[in-house]
Amino acid sequence: MYSIFQNIWFAPQRIARIHIMRSIYLLFLAAALLKASPTFAQSGSSIRGKVVDHTEKTLPYMTVSLHNAENITETVVTVTASTGTFMFKNIVSGKYYISIKSLAHQDHIGNRFNITHPGTNHDMGVIQLVGKSNVMDEVIIEKKKPLIEQQIDKMIVNVENSALSDGSSSLELLNKIPGLSVSSDGKVSLKGKSDASVMINGKLTYLSADQLANLLRSTSSLDVTKIEVMTNPSSKYEAAGESGIINIVLKKGLKQGFNGTLNLNGGAGRGTQLGGSINLNYRTSNTNFFAIYNQYYQNLENRMELTRYLLDNTSGKPEFISKQTNLEKPKLRSNNFRVGADFILSPKNSIGFLINGGFGKFPKYEPTQNDFSNAATQKLLWRANTVTEGRERWEDMLYNINYVHKFDENGHQLTIDLDHVYHYSKMDQSLLTTYTNEAQEQIRPLSGRIGDIPSRNKVYVGKLDYTLPFENGLKFEAGYKGSLVKTENDLRYDTLQQDQYVPDLKTSNHFIYHESIQAAYVNVNKEWGKFNTQIGLRGEYTDTKGEQLTTNETFTKNYFNLFPSVFLTYSINDQHKMQANYSRRVKRPSFWDMNPFRVYTDPFSYYEGNSKLNPSFANSFELGYTLLRKYILTANYSHSEDVVNEIVGRDPSEPNTVFERPANLGTFTNMGVSLTVPLQLTKWWTATYFGNFYRNKYELPMGESLSIRAGNTLAFNGQNTFSLLHNWRFELGGNYISGMTVGVHELKSYGVVYTGIQKNFLQNKAMLKLVINDIFMTNQRRYETNYTDIRTFGKINRDSRSALLTFTYRFGGDFSSGKDRSTGSEDIKNRL
Repeated sequence: MYSIFQNIWFAPQRIARIHIMRSIYLLFLAAALLKASPTFAQSGSSIRGKVVDHTEKTLPYMTVSLHNAENITETVVTVTASTGTFMFKNIVSGKYYISIKSLAHQDHIGNRFNITHPGTNHDMGVIQLVGKSNVMDEVIIEKKKPLIEQQIDKMIVNVENSALSDGSSSLELLNKIPGLSVSSDGKVSLKGKSDASVMINGKLTYLSADQLANLLRSTSSLDVTKIEVMTNPSSKYEAAGESGIINIVLKKGLKQGFNGTLNLNGGAGRGTQLGGSINLNYRTSNTNFFAIYNQYYQNLENRMELTRYLLDNTSGKPEFISKQTNLEKPKLRSNNFRVGADFILSPKNSIGFLINGGFGKFPKYEPTQNDFSNAATQKLLWRANTVTEGRERWEDMLYNINYVHKFDENGHQLTIDLDHVYHYSKMDQSLLTTYTNEAQEQIRPLSGRIGDIPSRNKVYVGKLDYTLPFENGLKFEAGYKGSLVKTENDLRYDTLQQDQYVPDLKTSNHFIYHESIQAAYVNVNKEWGKFNTQIGLRGEYTDTKGEQLTTNETFTKNYFNLFPSVFLTYSINDQHKMQANYSRRVKRPSFWDMNPFRVYTDPFSYYEGNSKLNPSFANSFELGYTLLRKYILTANYSHSEDVVNEIVGRDPSEPNTVFERPANLGTFTNMGVSLTVPLQLTKWWTATYFGNFYRNKYELPMGESLSIRAGNTLAFNGQNTFSLLHNWRFELGGNYISGMTVGVHELKSYGVVYTGIQKNFLQNKAMLKLVINDIFMTNQRRYETNYTDIRTFGKINRDSRSALLTFTYRFGGDFSSGKDRSTGSEDIKNRL
């Protein structure tokens, strides 16, 4: 029996490993084919030499290029060994020269020489490199980037080497970014607008909100280079995401030769968390190979208290009271990897391959007690004790091919991306409930429900981008993107009846969803003296079809929409700048929300999708002023129609059961102002403070009337870094939100204070850091819901206070700029 269970449990991981090995094999097979060059035959002469510095110390991992002097496009590249030696083999007759590049040394270009006879050995001898004047003691002096940069269409937060890069998860990192907040279920809000789209390296992962949260939990903030915040993205970006776009840019290819980074971390709160990652990179002047793997384990303990008042439809007074306490003990085990390669085929052509993958499991154990009472008499009618167990397993794979053709060196280029994404997950769920009275006597038969909830998604994406700059400062951009999506869910529930589990046909459901989106855009950017303008227009045609096989029902929707965007920047002088922008956006319902099946959280509450959902459209405006190139003041306004939010209600067939369902809820208006203030208080104390005040207003239909829900929010975020002697650094930060109105929910105030201390050693190659998150245990979430016939008060006591110790070690060659590229998969990420 155990072996059967073991095979079932670990099957997805074995499948994932097969995918990984197959992917790596194909990747390096492609690399070998691309690496082959007709100029350099498989038999011929050899060229060797040795590279040293001005002190005659050998230089390993230096990039050495052998050029054909009669055809400069024909080049082979190697890297010096640990002894500083290099060798080229199988060189045919011809004229050649050697070049060596290093940021820490002056470039070396050797004299031409001839290879006249096959089979000869040509010794270049010892090549001595001369150090650059701006390099002292082999340490490259780098200009530190500011924490926050403002560009014409986005704000950039440079996480790397900042206090934000503390070894915590990327999900926790987002909660520390100015203007962002993360809900208890992992959803990201941007300046009060919920469900912002999240990208990783410019692409979407095609995961549900829960699955994306798990991915971000298992990605260390140490692997993040920067975060791009786009409140009003340009027409070049997908129109999806009416709340804006958050792009997380991961580290890749920062050094020449062979290099890498090792991260290890562990911590504890009420539960424990362990993680580790390794980032390997091998770069030459024409090729780049990279591989990243990270593993994460989290065992938390969260507590929840929930009180529901079920109201009488006639009088509006409480009829029943449900008081629920819940203990959640999730155990997340996650494995993620990225492997890829980039090749410069010629000065004008390059191609890249990328494979993203992940697999893991997420077992849950949740005992819940629910006391159900008569509101008038306060008498306990029954006490339900439920044990919920869930076993979720998943596997994700993304394959990408990227091709770039440069027509010239001035930015005239064509980029093509092809993506294929596959996701599979399966959750086994069990709910077992006993009913007792105040005397702990059983008053009802045992209730049981088991669920088999698989999900399978396939996505195909093709994307083309064309850029044409002109000498007069005008830049023209155009592009096309097509995507095909198929998602399938076959949910099956069994209920316990007379000591036997029998199929529950009322709640089981087999659903297949198809979606096709065809999009094209044009973007024009022009500099007019002190003005910089960017105008764009995007058109998208969407065609969807849903098949509910259980009930033999089908629905289709298709629509075409235009999405304009306008950006204007005026530079008053070198220190002052003003800007204004506008864009139209859309929020398409997630594939999960479109599926009309039920997922039970306990016997008395469930979540179900809504196949009748329509997309929501928003018009957004923003004004900005930058003072002294660092203080940023912005004012924003957005208005959304048919906004999608979750509603709650009582099941008509089971009045004691509460449902939660997404619905189009009238209109939503968001307006606010924000101020970003970076400060250099002393030579050893730097700080960045962010303040945001905004107002959310919903106009929601309530039967024949219209309900106005509105609320004001004050948000604050602060980061302080103290640079101490002997490579020590102390950090103190925190954030606070006074509360927020989100649809029918009123979120109460919460805040967090965190601190950390860091020590660099081994010539700054190693770093040890201790971080304490949520020192005062104030990052607890409280909320209130008042809609139709239900009023709810909830409190989530999160396992948020923890101590985390992180060790980082960097190894390898000199720093150089890497190549960052996105894929074409940029609009479906949060909808699966």
